[in-house]
Amino acid sequence: MGALPKGKIVRGFCLVGLCLVLAGCRGGGGRTPVTAPGVAAPDAPAAAGVFRDVAREAGIDFRWGHGGKSPLTILETLGHGAAFLDYDRDGFLDLLLVGNRRCGLFRNRGDGRFEDTTRQAGLTAEGMFFGVAVGDYDNDGYPDAYITGYGKCVLYRNTGRGGFADVTARAGLGARGAYDVVTAAAFVDLDEDGKLDLFAGRYIAFTPASLQFCTYNGIEAGCGVKNYDADFPRVYRNGGDGSFTDVTEKWGFGVSAGKCLGVALRASDTGRGVMLYAANDEQPGNLFVKRAGGRYEDIGVPSGTAFNQDGLTQGGMGVDWGDFNNDRRPDLAVATFQTEAKSLYRNDGTGLFTETSGALGLSGAVAHVAWTARFFDFDNDSWLDLLFTNGHVQDNVHRIQTDRTYPQPTQLFRNEAGRLFREMKAEGGPAFTRPIVGRGAAFGDYDNDGRVDVLIVNEEGAPLLLRNESASGNHWLGVRLVGVRSNRDGIGARVTVTAGGKRLARDQQLCGGYISAHDPRLHFGLGRADRVESVEVRWPNGSVDSVRNLPGDRYIEITEGKGLTQPALPQRVAKHGRLPVE
Repeated sequence: MGALPKGKIVRGFCLVGLCLVLAGCRGGGGRTPVTAPGVAAPDAPAAAGVFRDVAREAGIDFRWGHGGKSPLTILETLGHGAAFLDYDRDGFLDLLLVGNRRCGLFRNRGDGRFEDTTRQAGLTAEGMFFGVAVGDYDNDGYPDAYITGYGKCVLYRNTGRGGFADVTARAGLGARGAYDVVTAAAFVDLDEDGKLDLFAGRYIAFTPASLQFCTYNGIEAGCGVKNYDADFPRVYRNGGDGSFTDVTEKWGFGVSAGKCLGVALRASDTGRGVMLYAANDEQPGNLFVKRAGGRYEDIGVPSGTAFNQDGLTQGGMGVDWGDFNNDRRPDLAVATFQTEAKSLYRNDGTGLFTETSGALGLSGAVAHVAWTARFFDFDNDSWLDLLFTNGHVQDNVHRIQTDRTYPQPTQLFRNEAGRLFREMKAEGGPAFTRPIVGRGAAFGDYDNDGRVDVLIVNEEGAPLLLRNESASGNHWLGVRLVGVRSNRDGIGARVTVTAGGKRLARDQQLCGGYISAHDPRLHFGLGRADRVESVEVRWPNGSVDSVRNLPGDRYIEITEGKGLTQPALPQRVAKHGRLPVE
């Protein structure tokens, strides 16, 4: 993070989400049940802005907060994550919220409302939790979840019977000690054996004997990150029998700079495997690429992604990959501290990047402390937009600096054809003018209408479920991947869609952003093109599947080695019809 007078601050981060593939329709006011899986109804006119917070009417009863305690320590303001995942495989994205002491699981009923199924689903562990990673680590078709925290981490295996089992001890993925600070995590197949391994980012060394508070301008507040020694990520290999083995040093990850708050993945430039970026707080960022012999090398410094535009460390928090200029080369966005540029590294090819946020109009984000950084196409115009959640790291910062506040507005930047990002305030909706203590955010189409919605953590209040009510009239395509030789989620695959004279590339990851997880379906805005000429999937093992001549405005499923396949429809949705496949 960046620094305050005579001191410094922090935050937390990471990743992950899972779901099936269907689509429905959405009315102008409340949500309506899906009528034709795979095909969306026409756009309804937006009310006041593109996004509307429907959390309360959707029945999501959950809150974060510290009961008025102040000041708060560096760990207490790291915040929490959230996930979209279809845990019961009924075709609708459910919600998982990570809280101060417990988690909350909310089942999507498919009619615009959610029901709390936390206890009956077995998510009963308690602890000082931070974030969540989602991935089908046992390749059984059901999403599993890894919860990170302070002195306690939990691996929940999805039983496939509407619930989860705590298998942490058997897997060997518990915290290393009572004071282990585990933040960003991601499921990813690092050795290309078809099974998801686990990257678990760690932050700082923090014990009861550590410095708890510092004095800034005569005011006691939580200490900044520079007052603490770094802790370092661990990497665990999936043994395929329910157990994981620490291979951090063996696989080359022991060179990490530490103080990790964010992790994001992309397909490798070599044609198989993945690249992994770790965003670190006031430490150089790490960009890991696989070399001959199976070891990974950190190319953060030579690639130009380790430091900010001035060659200095930055408060790296949330991070995401996305091709903002549609040249089919993934670019990198990093959320940072106040007064620091929110770094946007343009991929120049041949392993080199140029930081270009200022020229692209992102200077308006400098005043805030950003946590989530996430690419998504909210208006389906084929250009990836960018969202930041914001909120200071010190709850009493207004007493230290009168021009700073703990709550800060969420920011939405619309991508103007890859040339400029324009901030949308009131036109984005009330959520972008009302300050909150923003932290993690999950992205996904929870009502299956082809418009990406956003679930935001408000660290001092209730979550925001921002329903996307864009009336752009643009078309879209959603792609669900089913790996066979590759991991079941297809994490690390690159999907290229050709439509309307454009070729759009998206890489499959369930992490990215800040300590949260997202819809497993890849989303493509198609602009005015209503048909897709081709969809090509390059799986993480290098094999390729392609399908041609598809209608837009639907979700499709592509299975490795088979091409277009028909998903098994759940009982309560199948009665409305089958997913169109052409």
